[in-house]
Amino acid sequence: MKNIYIYLLDTMADWETGYILQGLTRQDMADEVKYQVKTVGITKKPIRTLGGMTMVPDCSIDEISLDLVGALLLPGADTWKEEVHKPVLDLALLCIDQNILVAAICGATLALADLGVLNNRTHTSNSLEFLTAFSTEYIGSRFYVNEMAVRDGNVITASSAGGLLWAKLILECLSIYTKEVIDAWYGYFSTGRLEYFMDLMEASQKEK
Repeated sequence: MKNIYIYLLDTMADWETGYILQGLTRQDMADEVKYQVKTVGITKKPIRTLGGMTMVPDCSIDEISLDLVGALLLPGADTWKEEVHKPVLDLALLCIDQNILVAAICGATLALADLGVLNNRTHTSNSLEFLTAFSTEYIGSRFYVNEMAVRDGNVITASSAGGLLWAKLILECLSIYTKEVIDAWYGYFSTGRLEYFMDLMEASQKEK
């Protein structure tokens, strides 16, 4: 079983991971559990989120074996410009090279821009101006799309308002559930309508 690693860092926007965590914990709706979720930090030292929560990583970045990585999720934060995050960004580059999913949201898209990752693939962020103003390495404006989340191959990017769509694209990329289940899940959480909830329950039963 492979791991989906969520990177924990000080000032992390903890709410941005809410929908994907909900989706990943419902793997009981699928035929098999393909992934387990683990948190990773530069060290195992606790971090403090923007929401005021203290979180302790399950492992440190140097404990990760690339062959066990199913995906690397990078949440937004105010501290992505700090040099301390270089090890996880090096891991992100390795994952992209090995066709392993890397999903970045909000401030983490700026980190990918600084790496040059967004210079040649379709992407989004909080705004085009956000990337051009704060990244000296970014020259990918022609690939920018004004959407809340977008996928290009094994790289998913999202704005700070795109947590739900970001989660949907991650679930689709990892093929954890059928399209029917994912569409019903997304429909319910984006509208709250009962018919989507019933569709979700029905579709999940068919998967078992």
